[in-house]
Amino acid sequence: MSLNLIGNAVKFTEVGGVEVNVRSFPSSDGKNRITIDVNDTGIGIDSEHKEKLFRPFTQADNSMTRKFGGTGLGLALSQRLSHALSGEISISEGKLGKGCTFTLTFIAGCIQDRTKMPDPLHRPIRVKSDCLKDMKILVVDDSPDNQFLVVRLLKKNGALVETAQDGGEGYRMALSGSFDIVLMDIQMPTMDGYQAKHALDMRGYKKPVIALTAHAMMEERFKTEAAGFAGHLTKPLIATELLKTVASFGKTLH
Repeated sequence: MSLNLIGNAVKFTEVGGVEVNVRSFPSSDGKNRITIDVNDTGIGIDSEHKEKLFRPFTQADNSMTRKFGGTGLGLALSQRLSHALSGEISISEGKLGKGCTFTLTFIAGCIQDRTKMPDPLHRPIRVKSDCLKDMKILVVDDSPDNQFLVVRLLKKNGALVETAQDGGEGYRMALSGSFDIVLMDIQMPTMDGYQAKHALDMRGYKKPVIALTAHAMMEERFKTEAAGFAGHLTKPLIATELLKTVASFGKTLH
């Protein structure tokens, strides 16, 4: 829930910044009420469109979908999850162009066993370190953070990587470059992953294109398979899955 709110704040804030404040208030039943405020200096929202944001497949207005991408499901699902935890997501009174604050509250139990859990980011990745040696890979993703993490992991394992910021740029680079494989984000503004894949198919492009999607639902996997993607990876990406998937296609190329 909090990741969705923070991700939206970052996506819709082109100038300024995002601030996250977390507070915990103990209650008489031994549990805690957690409050998370996500403040941004982004595009803001007026009172007329506030309630629409929690309806499935809805954004403040259609121009936001065209510019920033997204399905409009994130806030609706997060609100349902917060209700399941006896909480709620609320939006401060804001103005267009002045940013806004999303507040998430929910009830959480107290941890009894304080044994330190291993950091998942530091677990060893049991994949040969040069498993992608000299593979030429194009990463198409409009999120700088996602792009940075994927590129860093691929290069660390021997790949030669180039990037594109949207589907249109990815389409042009794929046709003009000699890439072994393309990693294509699905949700992008201007031209999304499905449109870019279709455009490549129309030009007879034969190299494998792997879909990157934030949707873990099985229907999304069926949809990418039907669209002709050679593989499907769900965000947040698991390092071992990314490397194994890309490496498996490398074996068929060499």
